[in-house]
Amino acid sequence: MNVYRNFTQEQLDMEYNVRAGIPDHLDIFNRWKSDSEEFRGSARLHENLQYGTDAAQSIDLFLSAEINAPIVVFIHGGYWQSLDKSDFSYIAKPYIEDGFNFAAVNYRLAPSVSMAEIVSDVQNAMLWLYRNARSYRCDPERIYVTGSSAGGHLTAMMMSTDWQSLLAPSDLVKGGCALSGLYDLEPIRLCYLNQKVGLDQQSAREYSPILRIPAVAPPLLIAVGGDESSEFHRQQALYVQAWREAGLFVQEIDQPDGHHFDMCDRLGDRREPLYQAVVGMIRAHSAA
Repeated sequence: MNVYRNFTQEQLDMEYNVRAGIPDHLDIFNRWKSDSEEFRGSARLHENLQYGTDAAQSIDLFLSAEINAPIVVFIHGGYWQSLDKSDFSYIAKPYIEDGFNFAAVNYRLAPSVSMAEIVSDVQNAMLWLYRNARSYRCDPERIYVTGSSAGGHLTAMMMSTDWQSLLAPSDLVKGGCALSGLYDLEPIRLCYLNQKVGLDQQSAREYSPILRIPAVAPPLLIAVGGDESSEFHRQQALYVQAWREAGLFVQEIDQPDGHHFDMCDRLGDRREPLYQAVVGMIRAHSAA
């Protein structure tokens, strides 16, 4: 029986089961954790800043030596149901060294909360950073959002947010970088992931970024690993097409190789085109 785009249930599940396709993923997670712990030990860090009443509604804010520097926000992945901001502290290192502040955001996870609550959490984290930036010598007028996998989805949702309706400037986000993102949630609703994510038809549509293309938006960088499944490549291609058809600026950062988890490493490696593109976007805006 075909479930989605001529996939059987087993085929669809495999398209989105990224861990199954990366046998050493546990080793990767352990390396992330170890590298992150090492960096946090020497960083200028404000840990677990609360933007809500739940312990998961928190931010790790890494500060550079620069006063009034931009903030690079990172939203972690884990299919909205796993992982933690502390696993990704290592990504902050080159940004801090190059004069940028770095905020790693946590949010409540499924199945304890709905997709609506997850999206709201990240919006509230962004609002908290904007309203409190000056207290930490950060520039509230230069906030950029990045994220991978589920974090790529949430990055796209931040790019589409009507910030004025949340009593903030319409251009609160000055640019974004979405990695290996999920922009159409219908296949998520239909695959094994929905056992925990809990989407219905309405919420899958409401929180699909491809159905929420903004009329006006800041620059978007986007990338997917060359070795990722056909669904991840399809998701990105359709999202890029939709942005371009709306007359919005989007730049694909070509990754001829690399799996799903490599994208996080490349975001935090100044030798990589991905890192260079993010820094270039920020510096171009700062010079404008």
